[in-house]
Amino acid sequence: MASWYDFAVAIQEEALALGILECTVPVIPIATADYPTPAARPVFSLLDCSKTWKKLENIPAHWRVNLRKMLIEEKALA
Repeated sequence: MASWYDFAVAIQEEALALGILECTVPVIPIATADYPTPAARPVFSLLDCSKTWKKLENIPAHWRVNLRKMLIEEKALA
């Protein structure tokens, strides 16, 4: 589980580790209320696929593993 803030921080960490970024940039968390959108958003929502994974007997890799793979592929294309 990760917030959009967690996701942004992870992207920066992985990109730094891979040499895609040269230095850190500020990543500042904000509350949902501070980012108004036309659609009403729940305070907490989570897509939980654990029951599906269990039924399929397939537990996917942690999302950070796939983030790193994607960044490695992007770096190779650059």
